[in-house]
Amino acid sequence: MKIVNSLPPNFNAILANGMNPDPMRTVFTYNDTIYNPSGNPIPMHLQKHEEVHMRQQNGDPDNWWGRYFVDSYFRIDQEAEAYAAQYDNICIFERDRNKRVRILHELAGFLSGKGYGGIIGKIDAMKIIISKAKTK
Repeated sequence: MKIVNSLPPNFNAILANGMNPDPMRTVFTYNDTIYNPSGNPIPMHLQKHEEVHMRQQNGDPDNWWGRYFVDSYFRIDQEAEAYAAQYDNICIFERDRNKRVRILHELAGFLSGKGYGGIIGKIDAMKIIISKAKTK
């Protein structure tokens, strides 16, 4: 996995397809590279999220991103799997159930937010993340 402190090569396409990520808070995966425009440290749980996208892209990022742009169900499914891996990684270290619920709410807030086009509600986002997570 490589980390590059710049926008991904397809950033204009991301914007053109109705997504509105904040490049100062968002990282992007394109093939085997994480693009980190802010240059801020990337915590391990977020690296786990991005590793899922690397696996999902399976060496063909153009095809994956092309489908990601046009198929909102695919986008939600792919992101929910990545957020589930992120949640699982956080839960390795966080044992407090109340804090876990707050973290799940936060992750679902991201998934249901404008960065992904606002295509799922927060409660549904929580349900799909937890359905894909190993930690229940």
